[in-house]
Amino acid sequence: MQVTIEIPDDLAERLDPQPENLVALIKRGLRDLWSEPSAVAQEVVDFLARGPRPGEILAFRPSEQSVRRVGELLEKNRAGALTADEQVELDELASLNHLFSLIKAHARQHRPATS
Repeated sequence: MQVTIEIPDDLAERLDPQPENLVALIKRGLRDLWSEPSAVAQEVVDFLARGPRPGEILAFRPSEQSVRRVGELLEKNRAGALTADEQVELDELASLNHLFSLIKAHARQHRPATS
């Protein structure tokens, strides 16, 4: 299907001229955030659902399998070989990483003082 749209000049300047990036952007916009959680996202959700204490939050690390997956996506990104779905996954993981960094920062404020 072919679609023609008009967008403001400032947005047009921000669009990458590669059509696959525009497709990925539209796909990302149409899909619900976390609709199909990645293994990493599922690990974080499962962990937080247990109601961890601040010290447990600070100590949390994703599984080796999840770390490998993120490494694969980053390597493909560096090589310019990500598919549109992988780009969406990497973007969601970046958002999740940012969110978890904020959670850890707040956990530091709430952990008991050590003597």
